Amino acid sequence: MGHVKSGTEGYTVSADLVNGVIDCAVHCGMPRERFADLVGGDGRSTVSPTRFSIEHILKLWDRVNRLSGDPIIGFRMAQHASAKTFGVLGQILPRCATVLEAYRQTGRYSALAAQGTRVSVATGADTFAVSLELPHLKLGEVSHSIQLWGLTNLCLTPKRLANVDVRPREVTWTGPTPGPAEVRVLKERLPLRCAEQASRITFDRRVGDIGIPSADADLQSLLAEVLDRRLSALDGHASFETGMLNVLRSMLNGNMPTLASLAARTGMSQRTLQRRLSEANTSFQRLLNRVLHEQADELLARGTLSQGEIAFLLGYSEVSAFSRAYHGWTGRPPGAAFA
Repeated sequence: MGHVKSGTEGYTVSADLVNGVIDCAVHCGMPRERFADLVGGDGRSTVSPTRFSIEHILKLWDRVNRLSGDPIIGFRMAQHASAKTFGVLGQILPRCATVLEAYRQTGRYSALAAQGTRVSVATGADTFAVSLELPHLKLGEVSHSIQLWGLTNLCLTPKRLANVDVRPREVTWTGPTPGPAEVRVLKERLPLRCAEQASRITFDRRVGDIGIPSADADLQSLLAEVLDRRLSALDGHASFETGMLNVLRSMLNGNMPTLASLAARTGMSQRTLQRRLSEANTSFQRLLNRVLHEQADELLARGTLSQGEIAFLLGYSEVSAFSRAYHGWTGRPPGAAFA
């Protein structure tokens, strides 16, 4: 199709995302059967694939454009998306404490697991901006639809996660200016300027501080108190180590646990925690590596996630860091683990 530049070889997207995009297209009036050949692989197997190449999702968007004939179909489809549409990322975002943290997690995800898309966040004194780039896609109707889909979903993040209607200060889009009727529809929701040099959303700084109810800090605090009482009742070093391992497992929600965060979760000072770990003949790093290793093996065994997505879920900032860690645990790279 000629939509992809070099740099995305081997890049795949999850079946969850492909099916999510199709669901949104169906909500916009396109017949589901017109996408049947795009979800069943090569047509010779009865088993649906779990991942698709970037060329596959570009073919999907090309069909969306042709079926709809709508220059702002990406905007209309985004109205029907939800956190669930975005697979792994959608599992993490509702757990974030604030809207700004959710945007930062989106940026980290795009760097690790979405090589065709870059999302970055920049904060100022009274604003913060979320930028969207599609560096590997050639300009055209497909990239414009994907870009408008991405911008609209980013604009809807506060509504989806915190149920707060927020109108950005400004939204700029590098795509062409559509017709007057489409411009009116867009501007009812977005203060959009078309044909700009960058695709960016600018919010008031206070939007980033909006809390996400599903993070449920009060419940977490209550659970921490219950856990604290249980830990104080544990006898023996082995029981203490088991308790710490269980706490660390519960903390793997897209952020890498630290000694400080483990101490806070268990209600101990860092010094006390270190002393008790030493008494149990172990260390924070040894326990963390054990939990990361077992979780990595479980995710790799599923065969449905890319190494970038696994690195994201485990809290790594780079895929290479995850790969080095896994090699250190096992003596082999992640890709050879369950080949």
